[in-house]
Amino acid sequence: MNRTLLGITLSLAALAAAACSGGGATGDDASTDEGELRPLERKAVGKAAEYPADTTLRARLETLESSQKARREAAWKAVARILQPVKVADPTLKVDGKPATIPLFRTWYGKDDFERMFGKMYGDLPANARKERKPFTLADARRAFEWNASSLGSSTDQDYFDRIAKVQNDTSVQGLGGNHRVAYSPAIFEHLMSDYGTLVDCLPKLDANAIQPEDEPASATNFAPCFRKEFPADAALVKMSWYRANFGSERLPLPTYDTSAATLKAKMDGSSDQGAWGKGVGKADPDDASIYTVGMSDGTRFRMPALHLVTKELREWLWITLWWSETPDEDFGADRPEEIKKLGGPWSHYKMSVVVSYEERDPDPRGGYEGSLGDAIQATYGGVGKPSWASNPYLEKGAPNAQSNCIGCHQHAGTRENSESILGAPDRFPQASRTKLRKNFPMDYLWAVSSAPERLAGIIEDQVKHYDSVDR
Repeated sequence: MNRTLLGITLSLAALAAAACSGGGATGDDASTDEGELRPLERKAVGKAAEYPADTTLRARLETLESSQKARREAAWKAVARILQPVKVADPTLKVDGKPATIPLFRTWYGKDDFERMFGKMYGDLPANARKERKPFTLADARRAFEWNASSLGSSTDQDYFDRIAKVQNDTSVQGLGGNHRVAYSPAIFEHLMSDYGTLVDCLPKLDANAIQPEDEPASATNFAPCFRKEFPADAALVKMSWYRANFGSERLPLPTYDTSAATLKAKMDGSSDQGAWGKGVGKADPDDASIYTVGMSDGTRFRMPALHLVTKELREWLWITLWWSETPDEDFGADRPEEIKKLGGPWSHYKMSVVVSYEERDPDPRGGYEGSLGDAIQATYGGVGKPSWASNPYLEKGAPNAQSNCIGCHQHAGTRENSESILGAPDRFPQASRTKLRKNFPMDYLWAVSSAPERLAGIIEDQVKHYDSVDR
């Protein structure tokens, strides 16, 4: 198999394993020791920036549910919030004489950040506090954020200077953020740290399947039985797809996908690839100005053709997905606002879809849009009260995942289900898993907390079990 085919095959295989937007890896799973934000890169980037949540959205839920146009406008604004440029912490890093910047979400934490910070925080507690499962405060979490942003771990100052010397241009600046698959806003980690004891106590219940879909929530304000309260409004998560862009001097192309009305109609009725996105309609080799690209210190480059953005601005989360396109101004990119266009670089080459609830409430089949965007929306429209739709060709793999809506699958986070069991059982999970089937949501919709390969709860559990044996 030649290198080009190898790169594409690895990408598709890893993506297929992450169907239904689970917490797992996506994209080309090529190994690199800079995939996560190691201490070297974290020191250069600095602390993660807070997500500036729009706290007015919950009061507007009815409008967002009943208007495709209103929800798309709100979604584009959320996208603009995570794409705003943020200066990296190291002032010596410059591009064209100006301070180096990365998009706000690229400062967010990865799994390895959590492992370092929780391990230090828990290990530093007195034994009696660990036995009591003493929760960490917001001040505790922020001290950990400060420590994590300055600690070099086992590396030396010279290691850091050597790493910084390899940052030569904007692509290598972007590479400081690594190519890890899931990035978490500070509020996600603050919540997990403050409620780790409740979460650890809940894990055996999940293993025993003791929390049933029909069980009533603990209270009117908390439908997440593994937490004392739900995640806060500024909790946000980004899941990314990465495709390797080069193998030495050889460039590796991307598969391309069509999201026009005709294609969507065939996906929705199952006549095309049984409702899957398939292998794409062609290949493309976009330059760094046309697609978000990161460069590692060894010369390896990765492109990001897609991302999911999930925010707790709505109680059942705001579900946004972006994907790169060769025809970025058609269908789901036709309404791209100026606040996205003015960011420049690659961001005008991504299309966007969004859902805010399980059911569609807009009475207009075209969502208030003319042209190709209205045509595409109509192709996915089932009617008022029918399931909503939002799917990403680079992230949702397998049949019938081109028919999905994000929220329907994520309601099962924390259960024994996984993408294969959900998508493979239409009798139990009808309408491509888009319908609401639960009264409670053990992990507050986040697969990454309890499911591999992220499984943040596993990091907590390992530390707790270790110190339980030590403290005894």
